[in-house]
Amino acid sequence: MIDYNRKRLKAARNADLKRDKLYAKVPRLKEIEREIQLTSIKISKLLLSGPENLDEQVKNLKTEIENLKTQRKEIYIKHNIPENFLQPNYECKKCNDTGYNSDGKRCSCLNKQIINNLYSMSNMVHMLKKENFNSFDINVFSNAVYENEKLTPRQNMYYILDISEDFCYNFHESNMNLLFYGGTGLGKTFMCNCIAKALIDRGISVLYQTAFSLFETVEIHKFNMQTETEENKLNYNMIFDCDLLIVDDLGTELNNSFTNSELFNIINERLITEKKTIISTNLSLEKLAQTYSDRIMSRVLNNFALLKFYGKDLRWESR
Repeated sequence: MIDYNRKRLKAARNADLKRDKLYAKVPRLKEIEREIQLTSIKISKLLLSGPENLDEQVKNLKTEIENLKTQRKEIYIKHNIPENFLQPNYECKKCNDTGYNSDGKRCSCLNKQIINNLYSMSNMVHMLKKENFNSFDINVFSNAVYENEKLTPRQNMYYILDISEDFCYNFHESNMNLLFYGGTGLGKTFMCNCIAKALIDRGISVLYQTAFSLFETVEIHKFNMQTETEENKLNYNMIFDCDLLIVDDLGTELNNSFTNSELFNIINERLITEKKTIISTNLSLEKLAQTYSDRIMSRVLNNFALLKFYGKDLRWESR
């Protein structure tokens, strides 16, 4: 909020400098502005004193103000000055650099700023510089037939890559959510990072959380509110507010009724508010169904594109 206050002060200072230059160039504009202010004060005094001919006097003063505004507009036109020339030029036009919209909700620019700070604190910025679509190498995936799969691992990755890029390109137009599933070392996290980087570069708010850290954040918020840090509060709110939530390594957390209930709440709430979610897991669909409730699986199977990763462990192969 200190950053936002600085932005507003800077915009106001720049607007004052523009006003001073304009009034020096066209002194009559300064006179008109002063006359409008004085006339407005007269109206206020009349309303407080309440003379017998109040309505008539107020009407006459309002007419004066309108005439002054007409003069000002004519001067603007004569000198080719935009009507909003003296308005502060805020970085964000939606919230005027307050961080909050007129409905009291956080502006998208504030959400993005919060997430950028969270990424910086978690060193994710460094990771996304290395793992993105530009550094993605399709050739690391084998083009040999793999077990009973119809496509080779490389052909399958072409398919997943195409869907992932389309997910980014049509982010605001599509209702698609993604489930990446398959064994370890097959590129699921890498693909999540590719998507995160592409969307963050477009100003879309993306929150990346491992399943373990996700439920840790939720648990602290639910059971330790007295000692909860501001960072954890922001993190918790972003789970629901961010444009895209990425939950990596689902299934590595301690599974119990609490995590099942909270996972359903997160997925369901984000579906209701049309916020997109990507989940990656090392579990098979069968194992997922055994681990998580029917309500969770119903939401996932009906609202997520199911993308299977298979092949040999790339990390093992590189060693």
